[in-house]
Amino acid sequence: MQSNKVFIIKNESPQYLYQGPRFARLGLNSGEEFREKYLIPWLDRLSSNDEGIVDFEDTKTFSPSFLEEAFGGAVRRGYGPKVERLKFINIEPNDWKDDISLYIDNALKRT
Repeated sequence: MQSNKVFIIKNESPQYLYQGPRFARLGLNSGEEFREKYLIPWLDRLSSNDEGIVDFEDTKTFSPSFLEEAFGGAVRRGYGPKVERLKFINIEPNDWKDDISLYIDNALKRT
């Protein structure tokens, strides 16, 4: 049976409501740091039957390099099957959701 597991950014890691650069060495709230400290441990807890949902409610800024490093980077780290199944909600404008899908697809093609 499939269950929904929700990662709510504002509850789990509120500092990322203001997304920073791609890499931790470039500044605070980086996509690399988010991936390593929060996203991958959460993905590790998802079973193969879980549908993961990432909730961007109240996120103030979106950074292409942050999003690519967080989600594309998770694919490159071997989490492709789980990242592919993620759903993204409360992300405005909706073209950011399309961008995340593109980052994931590009990473999948390269792995």
